[in-house]
Amino acid sequence: MNNMLKLAKILLKTNFKFNKKSIALGALIAISMLPMAALIWTGAWEGYSVMASVGQQGIILWTAISLVSLVTFILGIFFIMGVFYYSNDIELLLPLPLKSWQILGAKFATVLVYEYMTQLVFFLPVLVSYGIKDKANLLYYIYGMIAYLLLPIVPLVFSSFLSIFVMRSFKFVKNKDRMKTISGIVAMAMAIGFNMIIQKFSGRLGNPEDMMRLLQQGNNSLLSKSQDIFIINRFMTMALTDYRELLGSIGSMALAIAGAAAFIGLFLYIGEKFYFKGVIGLTESAPAKRPKSGAAKRGLYRKLGALSAFRAKELKLLYRSPVYFMNCILMNFLWPVFMLIPFFAGEEDLGDIRELGKYLEDPGVLPYIFAGAAAAALFIGASNMISSTAISREGKSLYVSKYLPVDYKTQINAKVQTGMLMGLVGMLMAFIVLWLVLSFPIYLIFAALLMSLPCIFFINYAGIMIDLKFPKLNWDNEQKAVKQNMNGLLNMLISAAFGALNFGLVVWLRLDYIYAFIVIFGFYIIADMLLYKFVTSYGPRLYKEL
Repeated sequence: MNNMLKLAKILLKTNFKFNKKSIALGALIAISMLPMAALIWTGAWEGYSVMASVGQQGIILWTAISLVSLVTFILGIFFIMGVFYYSNDIELLLPLPLKSWQILGAKFATVLVYEYMTQLVFFLPVLVSYGIKDKANLLYYIYGMIAYLLLPIVPLVFSSFLSIFVMRSFKFVKNKDRMKTISGIVAMAMAIGFNMIIQKFSGRLGNPEDMMRLLQQGNNSLLSKSQDIFIINRFMTMALTDYRELLGSIGSMALAIAGAAAFIGLFLYIGEKFYFKGVIGLTESAPAKRPKSGAAKRGLYRKLGALSAFRAKELKLLYRSPVYFMNCILMNFLWPVFMLIPFFAGEEDLGDIRELGKYLEDPGVLPYIFAGAAAAALFIGASNMISSTAISREGKSLYVSKYLPVDYKTQINAKVQTGMLMGLVGMLMAFIVLWLVLSFPIYLIFAALLMSLPCIFFINYAGIMIDLKFPKLNWDNEQKAVKQNMNGLLNMLISAAFGALNFGLVVWLRLDYIYAFIVIFGFYIIADMLLYKFVTSYGPRLYKEL
């Protein structure tokens, strides 16, 4: 047990480093999650008033505990596999004189800490708002703290059982890169779905009819079944709702604590038996398939120009690396999903929404549409972080690019053109949704798309310039090159500033739609020429000094 606790302490230190950059990034993430936390708080607050009128306010806690448990279990499967099997520290830990249950216990503690951080948004607002509305005493908040700590344990244990079984039984999951990509896509899809559920459910919490319908269907719902599967949930709910009955609530919480301890013990026992068998044989990627035919072999050695070859290399690296694919490539295809979430999560009729399309051709609205298209192009071009992390992604192997007989200007342009290409894909996907959902006129689509081209050019060259000046080359994990790189965030802030400038030009100069298009389009054309000249002259010198 002592070795497990020591290892857990080391893993927590390596995963949670406190410095200026990490604190700033953590603060930014916390601020971005405030709207979701506020939405959940409001739903629980209003839902309490509705359910208290019929004496069923406990359903608020029952629903929150059940829903958080289900989401923890589903997302925990991929999280557990990533931490238990696909993390880079596995090769360092296996040769050490440690038993399987000690490694698993330490890693499980790391996963728990991440879940506790997630619950700050999805569970704590419900817990606190319920206590305030119920005028709860100190005992409720003590139970709440205990429930907060116990809630993710059993779902994560079930996720661990399933992950251990899959890794022990199936060979195809031994490929790290493949499974990281698949699990990342599935986890992102589930996160988007959970967001939609939260928005729709929070809206119903204030509706008495919907709440009564939920109460009547509760015994047969998936949420109700989760109380039976994750057995300690029932005891935690009973303790929190009956906290004024001292003996009964203490007994319920004691059973919840005992159940969580039993599940942890069972998890460590099973892990000791099967963990090493599942972790042996993991590989970073599948072996390359060698072409058999002469035609296929000749296809491998096509002659390309230097610019095309470097551009193809950048795209292949982005697609082959799971981290780069999730953060740089997949993001460009998700904008339609983000745009459609309010329609699916809300109660609006799609026909009513399409009625808004009639106002898009209003001459008074068109200038703001062009300004909005330019702002969207800037943000989408910056958010994929392809150009703003292009140098950083080279890492310690940057010297390889310096040995190649290709000038730095060509290499820089190839990296920027890759970002521009994917930014254009993101804009096309967004415009397709606007055309289908809002019945955007075709001529307006083409005009907005034309407006977006110089904006995408501008933000990508701005991004590469930032990364040339402040590259993050010293990293031991691909995630640090992208997720923990402040250059991407800085480029998005620049895109936001210029996006606001677009609207400022329309308002301050009182432009009609023709002059709005000419002024904004002309502004970015001139800015592109100046920026391109600056980057292609000063950028190679910075590249040479790296």
